[in-house]
Amino acid sequence: MPWRGVTVSEQRERFIEDYQLNYYSVTDLAERFGISRKTANKWIERFKQHGQSGFHVRSRRPHSCPWQTDKAIVEELVKLREAHPRWGPTQTARLDATAGP
Repeated sequence: MPWRGVTVSEQRERFIEDYQLNYYSVTDLAERFGISRKTANKWIERFKQHGQSGFHVRSRRPHSCPWQTDKAIVEELVKLREAHPRWGPTQTARLDATAGP
């Protein structure tokens, strides 16, 4: 019989099913599923807030990036690079610095 792997979503579903039975405490469930109590409580809260869609793995990508270059500046740099494809970063930065506001 081949090995059947269990996905994270399936494990979370089983965890919530057992939690809803009210037979085990959160501590017992966390120990049984090999997760921390903090993770168990996180899964429970996600289920309460999002229902079945809370089981899916979420992206870890940040919502914002405070040091990201402003979109207008990026567009200007792209236009400059298209106009002068052989220029390197030094020439581009020198021209950009002399342009002024």
